[in-house]
Amino acid sequence: MSNKDSTLWILIALLVAVVLLISGGGMMGFGMGFGMVFGAIIMVLFWGAIIWLVISLINARTQKSEETSESALAILKKRYARGEITREQYLEMEKELTG
Repeated sequence: MSNKDSTLWILIALLVAVVLLISGGGMMGFGMGFGMVFGAIIMVLFWGAIIWLVISLINARTQKSEETSESALAILKKRYARGEITREQYLEMEKELTG
């Protein structure tokens, strides 16, 4: 699990804990005025976290697909750089790919 995922789960756990603490107080806790304002803030934070989660998942999926879609020419250059193929093989394969 990456550091970003851990941070996200910690934030979600804290948000749930705060919501549970506030809802358990009832009218005897903070009074109606403060409770309503605090509830609105919690609701905005909750929906913000949900939107952030969706955007993060979409970005992670996009980055993963970009990393895996390496071109054949780039793979050929890497193989030549590692010494897996000779210069003649490289030139022949490059000619086939570009031509």
